[in-house]
Amino acid sequence: MGDLVIHVHEDGGIQRGGGQAVAALKAAAPFEVELMPALIHYLQEQNVTAVSGIRQTVWDVSYAGDEGGIVCHLSRSDETGQALVVSLTHVRVARAMPLVPAVLGYQKHRVKKLKKQGQRQN
Repeated sequence: MGDLVIHVHEDGGIQRGGGQAVAALKAAAPFEVELMPALIHYLQEQNVTAVSGIRQTVWDVSYAGDEGGIVCHLSRSDETGQALVVSLTHVRVARAMPLVPAVLGYQKHRVKKLKKQGQRQN
């Protein structure tokens, strides 16, 4: 795999629209992630059967607009009959992955953005 670059602004945010980030992550797929504990708990509560453990394979990546951000496609509907798509903010990327600094920057920026939006709505 060649060098992949995600444009990260000085404040840690990936360029609006996620175009470069999505392209770089798509090029890296498939890759392994670990689901965050809160996501695992939520999926168990919802009886989502497509998840069979903490480690998952990301088969594809897409951008769900400003509201959804960058999302990871974990299960392939052609294999399981179900599609499972989760936010990039709810997974941990392996530290050995070349894109990990940019992914961590995106996650930090995204969480801050969501917190600000939540404060404005209250």
